Amino acid sequence: MTFTSDDSQGDGARTNTAILLVVGTGGFTHAAPVLELGRILSARGHRVALATHQGQEKWIEGTSFGFLSGVYTMGPPMDAETESAHYLQMQNSDIRKNYRDYFRPKFNVDAFWASDYSFLKDICKDFKPDVIVADFFVDSAVRDIKHQTGIPIATVWPQMPYAMVGASYIPGLPGFQVDALTSEHASVWTRIRAACRPLRALSAVIPYLRFVREMRRKAGVNYTLPILKKPDYLVLVNSFWGLETPKDLPPLVAPIGPILPEEFEPLNGPLEAFFADHRRVMYVSFGTHIQVAPHDIEKFVAAFSELLKEGLIDGIIWAANDVQCKLFVRDQTLRYGKSKIGDILDNRHPSWFFTPFAPQRAVLARNETVLFVTHGGGSSVNEATFHETPMLSVGFFFDQLLNGLRIQEAGVGLALDKADFSENEILEKSRVLLQDENGTIAQDVRRMGHIAQISGRKKEFGADLIEEVLYDHLFSLADESGHRRRPMHLQTADARMSAWKAQNWDLTSLAIASTAVVGYLSWKMVGMLRTRA
Repeated sequence: MTFTSDDSQGDGARTNTAILLVVGTGGFTHAAPVLELGRILSARGHRVALATHQGQEKWIEGTSFGFLSGVYTMGPPMDAETESAHYLQMQNSDIRKNYRDYFRPKFNVDAFWASDYSFLKDICKDFKPDVIVADFFVDSAVRDIKHQTGIPIATVWPQMPYAMVGASYIPGLPGFQVDALTSEHASVWTRIRAACRPLRALSAVIPYLRFVREMRRKAGVNYTLPILKKPDYLVLVNSFWGLETPKDLPPLVAPIGPILPEEFEPLNGPLEAFFADHRRVMYVSFGTHIQVAPHDIEKFVAAFSELLKEGLIDGIIWAANDVQCKLFVRDQTLRYGKSKIGDILDNRHPSWFFTPFAPQRAVLARNETVLFVTHGGGSSVNEATFHETPMLSVGFFFDQLLNGLRIQEAGVGLALDKADFSENEILEKSRVLLQDENGTIAQDVRRMGHIAQISGRKKEFGADLIEEVLYDHLFSLADESGHRRRPMHLQTADARMSAWKAQNWDLTSLAIASTAVVGYLSWKMVGMLRTRA
């Protein structure tokens, strides 16, 4: 491949290098950080294209994504009915009660491997990428491409990768903490439960592994991707120390979040008007896919009404789509006042504003927004922390539950247990966050906001790492087959060694054997001297 450089750009942009961004299922929140990295790499002179599911091309409509040189489709996405059932199944599962139910939605997501893998093989033949940057939901497919072609990959995770890069002081498998982020203040019983959790999950994991093996066999892939304690490819984490538990990392893993665009969608007219009339606004959003049950909606509405009565807030912006709005009981009367639920849904109450969509960052960036009631998704937590808004979180599945622990540990919010929370708990925890009697919540919110804003610059470092891996690969190729002359420069040597050698077990065994021989000979010598004496 031919390279040209522009001396005026120093060690920066090189031309004729191709970078393929890959985003599958999961929604635009998974695409956004990958696209932002692509934007930076394009500005450095790389040719960048996107591969995604059919219909998801709408994500890049408009001038803000003009940096893309092309878009490839990988097949149809999850249909609306299946997607709705999928998220409802995740929402209703609980890892603390039933591992099979909790693990079952993963079958739906990983079933896309066959289509993604098949399309990516053809896309790579056409686009000929020098590196692939992918969302973690297509991790397996791009790892197979790497295995077969040698093309280096980088995957983008919303948190530290599951089951990789563990630490002795983090109980259980990384990414599956339920009730403690570290062992520092955890009881022995908590740590025992965390250590045993993988064993308890075997009944769910074994059928899943069979499913994956059969799916791969049908696609003609007769090898198994190894389970890695640390990756042999670049892993970029859309989070940062302070939310993530600090730990030692290998060079191929880096927290570079929050990965946020420099600009965001502004408020629309009705929202601007609402903020003009209110000084202490609560923002409520449970994301696109959560369907809060009617009995829980009743708790939230009653608690929020009490907060309005007490004057702790004077306005509520609630982002809720049509599916969610249909779960409200319209004829029910608000506990305080004569208005009905239908009135607030139709924005006929001056203190409530319902909208199917809100430009979330613009809302969170307003000084008038004093509390964010959230499902605790990774993007929402990143944005709220960045814009210094305290959170009341109720996580429903996967990283949302862990994010609830994280915001509490960081001092920027409190969490509710989706399986067991009351109106009174919502009210009391909201009061704690809104009143902030000793000022420590505001202090921690500012502390974490500044950390997030500084850490947000690391997306440039993420692009640096992608370029490092790209050029290390290109200039290490032995021939056109993709074989390398030398190993990855960011890979630690132990990844290419047996555990016997990497852990120095051979030296330890030799030392033990030598000590035993010396001890034995010394003992024999002492015995002989005693006999002669």
